[in-house]
Amino acid sequence: MLTWSVVLALAFGVYAQRAIGAVLIDTERVSDGLARVLSALPLAIITAVVALATFSTDGQLELDARAWGVAAAAVSAWRRLPMFATVIIAAAVTASIRAAGL
Repeated sequence: MLTWSVVLALAFGVYAQRAIGAVLIDTERVSDGLARVLSALPLAIITAVVALATFSTDGQLELDARAWGVAAAAVSAWRRLPMFATVIIAAAVTASIRAAGL
């Protein structure tokens, strides 16, 4: 299970990657395709961490209340609801599923 120290280390790593890339890479010499890949890389890393924390328990795939919460958050974000509302909706859906014993 991910701990806060791991999450903070990953966040620092992603930030450091962006900072080093901004300093070391000459943006005029980078192709457009590579620039798009480099800009999407931190989001891909964060998405992988969230997916791993949401859909696995002890290395096994598990679809439980967390998956429903993430799905509710995805729908809320797609509908362009404010971040506060998205988090509250996801938490409420997860809590409701757990309370129902599903």
